[in-house]
Amino acid sequence: MSVTVLSVESEWIPGVLADLRARHGQVRYYLSAGRPVWLTPDQEETDLTTALLRCHDEREARLRKEVGEVRAWLAEGGKRAVVVEMFGAPTHDDVRFLQECRMRLVRGEAQSVTVLRHVRAVLPVEGDEILAMLKLAGGAVPEREFRQWQAQHGWDEALIRAVTSTRDGQRTYATPVARPLPITPELAAEVATTSQVPLTTAALIEDPVLALKAFTAGSAAEAAGRGRVLSRYAGNLYRRARKTGAIPHATAAGAYLAALVADRRRVSGPLADIVLRQATRWEVAPDQQAMLAYSLGQLLAKDPDPAQRASAARCFAHARELDVPRAQIAASFNGAALALYRDRDLAGAVTTMRAALEQVEGQDVVADQQVQLLTNLAKLRRGTPEAVGLYRRAWTIADDVANGTYVAVDLVRVLLEAGEREEAEAVATRLLELFDRARDTSQANEKAVSAVCFRLADQHLADGATAEAGRWYLAGISRMRRGAPDVVDAAMRNLGEQPAALLELRAAHALVADDLLALRGLLAGAA
Repeated sequence: MSVTVLSVESEWIPGVLADLRARHGQVRYYLSAGRPVWLTPDQEETDLTTALLRCHDEREARLRKEVGEVRAWLAEGGKRAVVVEMFGAPTHDDVRFLQECRMRLVRGEAQSVTVLRHVRAVLPVEGDEILAMLKLAGGAVPEREFRQWQAQHGWDEALIRAVTSTRDGQRTYATPVARPLPITPELAAEVATTSQVPLTTAALIEDPVLALKAFTAGSAAEAAGRGRVLSRYAGNLYRRARKTGAIPHATAAGAYLAALVADRRRVSGPLADIVLRQATRWEVAPDQQAMLAYSLGQLLAKDPDPAQRASAARCFAHARELDVPRAQIAASFNGAALALYRDRDLAGAVTTMRAALEQVEGQDVVADQQVQLLTNLAKLRRGTPEAVGLYRRAWTIADDVANGTYVAVDLVRVLLEAGEREEAEAVATRLLELFDRARDTSQANEKAVSAVCFRLADQHLADGATAEAGRWYLAGISRMRRGAPDVVDAAMRNLGEQPAALLELRAAHALVADDLLALRGLLAGAA
């Protein structure tokens, strides 16, 4: 196995880390002490409302970015190890990151993933103020900032050594802390003056200016999906802003409404109407009102209740009424078409999707949106001659693996149905090139690529061309990172033989599957 999980007494962790660095030479180290390991400091200011409404996408983008960095580092080859030190129970964030790293280890190289888990020790209660400040900072701070705290509080050096430890210039806990700590708004404010704190800390701060300073796109991404953290933070900010007038009311109001939306996976039509009325009443900027309306519409359009989908249409219409760029208007039409389609109004969905395309016709918009709109209209026109032409137009515009996979699965299917195998294979070949050229790929990309390859393989099998079928099975399976020995078995059953290349891939997939299962076991152990 390429994954090792070690439970070590806290005092021995620094020595184990030093040993790993000595043995592997190249080590990429991550500290998980309360914040996601993919979180990096923000360098630019960001608009609250926009960042809150996009926080879930931003969370995924930041994870993908760090995984891409890991992949590029591992691709340099040689003996390398990704090491993650965990304080406390692993989170879903931790495990997913570890699994993504494992799937990017280069086959045939001496590369591995090591998890260091602390066996908790008891720390003196005299150090609880130190530990509380570390917790408020997210579990670790640069040594320079920590020494500023020491100077202000007069902490004894012996006490610091007893309750803290250092990792690569960061000061963190000496061992995981289970007992309650003296968390106060005053301590939260003090920590926030020197550190980029999580929003759970910022929500405690009474000064709205300081609480606003603590907000970043990264902190919003970090809090996404974690209960009602965003709502608590933005609600506190709004209440403090109303009392003091220290920040513009519209700024705090827009953030509060955006957080209410971002914290929800479902929303009712009446609540959506209330949010939009309040946004108008509180004079939230028009572009932010449009984003609120669009986000609410997206939630409602996916609701299984037809009554809620009717409310989605009102939200999308409201978004289009505001003075926003054409790309945003097109996105609202696209969302409205989804709601109509789910209500079985195919004609209405087609008309609305054509309206979306008219908005971007001749405009300088990103390829992703053009591909999405053309592909979605083609799906609505399935079974008509127009559909093939729309898919082909989308494919011509596609310029990377993300938008390429969005259209290629359907395009290859309709081409094969039309007897255009040569063109279907040309599409698949270019898709593989886009995939191989990508800096990194998602599981959705990999599923789409394998689906295209397997469809071509099945077509060749139906024609008795076993060798060609094997070639396409191999192309798809070799690009699947998630261990799937059962998929390889199914391919070999279909072929009626066991080619050496597929047998070799099966062994590699079985190893990955075992490692991913071991990493999932971290969550079971934390329960």
